[in-house]
Amino acid sequence: MRGTITSPTTTASCSLHPGYLQVLPACLQQLGVTPDHVFAPTTLAALATLTEDMRQPVEAWEALLRHAEVALADSHPDLDLALDLAEFVKPWDTGPLGFITMASRDLREATEALAHFYSLLNDVYVLHATLEDQRFELSLQPLGPCPSADLERLTLATIAWHARWLSQHAELAFDVEFTGPAPTPARMARVAQTFGGAVHYGALRSRMSGPGHYAGLAISRGDHGVQAMLRAQLSDRMRSLHAESGSFLHLVERQILDRLEAGTATLDAVAGALGLPARTLQHRLEAAGLSFRALHDRVRHQQAVLLMGEGRHTLTEVALKLGFASQSSFHSAFKRWTGQTPGQAQKRPALAATGRITPQTTT
Repeated sequence: MRGTITSPTTTASCSLHPGYLQVLPACLQQLGVTPDHVFAPTTLAALATLTEDMRQPVEAWEALLRHAEVALADSHPDLDLALDLAEFVKPWDTGPLGFITMASRDLREATEALAHFYSLLNDVYVLHATLEDQRFELSLQPLGPCPSADLERLTLATIAWHARWLSQHAELAFDVEFTGPAPTPARMARVAQTFGGAVHYGALRSRMSGPGHYAGLAISRGDHGVQAMLRAQLSDRMRSLHAESGSFLHLVERQILDRLEAGTATLDAVAGALGLPARTLQHRLEAAGLSFRALHDRVRHQQAVLLMGEGRHTLTEVALKLGFASQSSFHSAFKRWTGQTPGQAQKRPALAATGRITPQTTT
């Protein structure tokens, strides 16, 4: 029986950009496999008709991966389509988001751009990018009740391949940790080959890391004027997506954002606006692996980067818009978020270390 697909217009949570599904036939062709030998004509036709607003359940994507891997078990033993997709997808395949990475100054700026705009690609994970203790790390935090090991491998492997391509340093190696049990030895070898560093399973959160100097590797294609234009387009798209989303976390984030400048973004105030007891709100956030304080901090961080990126506000104005009592408290928070002061960031713009990524592609 060949794979099938459903095509809802939108899904409220645990959904992916349709490009995740649409890239599969092209990837199979690169592997020397004719797509219609794997998927039914109706499935391929349904994939071709998906538009950008037709977010798909992560389970639909995983089902297509499993179906293809089973169908090709004899000719391609130990096939790992998530890793094949990661190597297949190029930055420009992800549209404006990919072009932002190509227009960045260095790998840190490119990676943080991907993290910041991650929600345009899926609402299954939040991607964190940090530079601490001479290590550059990216980690995936589940956003809802449906984590995906395939999506974790695809996300981190794609970042690894894109980092090498953007920096023109094919030798970059990353240590990686994944949740869940270790795969077969053959698949483990494939994962090790993809990342080039140490590989571990059974972690609490999937993450990859490399030496801190990787973050400063230059991207020769950098054109920050183009990046600013693309960033504005993606910011508008992300605001629209969040405004239409029924995701509980998006609702909480909007309530926090609306109250930052007035200094009323408290647990009680946000819970009241959502019609919930404060304790219930806190419990629901904890179920998603967050606290109200952490979410409040994340919204402030993202908004700080957007405001500073506009170049129209003084640091004092940014601090006030984020609800800080003083510029010094904003200074301390910003250094905690990014490892640099706001003044340093203005001299060398950097994007948010938290947002939502895995490269989607359109065909």
